[in-house]
Amino acid sequence: MPKPPIQPVYLSPHLDDAALSCGGLIHQQACRGQRPQVITLLAGLPDYAELSPFAADMHLRWGQPVDPVSVRRCEDALAMAYLGAEYQHWDYLDCIYRRDPDGASFLYTSESALFGAIQHEELALVRDLTARLQSSFSPAMTRFYAPLFGKHVDHRIALQAALALRRTGFEVEFYSDYPYAEDPDVVRHALSEWTTLPLARLVTLSVEDLKSRIGAILQYRSQLDVLFGSESNVQARVTAYACSLGRGGTPKEKYWRGGEL
Repeated sequence: MPKPPIQPVYLSPHLDDAALSCGGLIHQQACRGQRPQVITLLAGLPDYAELSPFAADMHLRWGQPVDPVSVRRCEDALAMAYLGAEYQHWDYLDCIYRRDPDGASFLYTSESALFGAIQHEELALVRDLTARLQSSFSPAMTRFYAPLFGKHVDHRIALQAALALRRTGFEVEFYSDYPYAEDPDVVRHALSEWTTLPLARLVTLSVEDLKSRIGAILQYRSQLDVLFGSESNVQARVTAYACSLGRGGTPKEKYWRGGEL
């Protein structure tokens, strides 16, 4: 009896991370009929009537949309269609909307907090995400892809859930969070936290793979100015980064296996 195919499942903290970091491989896998699936873990709709001052300021930076999460969900659906991927939007909230268990105060209320320590109260969120993923997928039929370098608390929560999955027998590969991975200092600092370094592997992208990754990124119109300065910078920056990873200017994406944190 033939062995069942392994489905690639990407753990995306936010509504853009998988396409930004892994769009080339996702497109490749879709073309091979592997049915890649992207799960955006923290895509829940908040109560917009009760925002922290910090979240309200973030909305202002984004152009004061009425419902930014719904806008981003629509953008993500377009990007996934562009790549040929299945997707799920889970209802856990982005960190700028999360409160402590009593609902008395917001957990992350400044730019520095976004890139600071994971709050102790968030261990329950890691457990919930891990348990839901365990119950939704089979270790024999799933390979998870999880963020490695992002210092944002939501990226590190996704990483902690992935490590917990790996301890229970799931296969996990890590991806180089883009655009964080553009900065060599970010990469070095992230890897310095590992007791045993994960091993890198490069995936060569075809012209169509790279084109699809860029095309998918361009669907996230609400985020392009924040991430790239303007839409016109996307192609040049993504191409330059992908080509910097391999010899001879061939575009690649970098993934990581193993290691102990």
